[in-house]
Amino acid sequence: MARFNAETVKLLGSELFDYEFSDESAASVAHIIGAMASYSRRLHGIGLLGIQPPFGYPALRAEADRIRRILP
Repeated sequence: MARFNAETVKLLGSELFDYEFSDESAASVAHIIGAMASYSRRLHGIGLLGIQPPFGYPALRAEADRIRRILP
């Protein structure tokens, strides 16, 4: 898998978001992206089938229903 480096992060930040990263921040972001990418390859092995994303529609509906019941 291709690795993100600080220069790539700086280029993407500039081109996509018109944001300039410092060298230190870009290196930190690249490290975080690399760690997330490597851990994401292991997600299939921990049994997440059936878990809804935290802001998925069913979760939002359930929270809205819960708030409706407790508010006067």
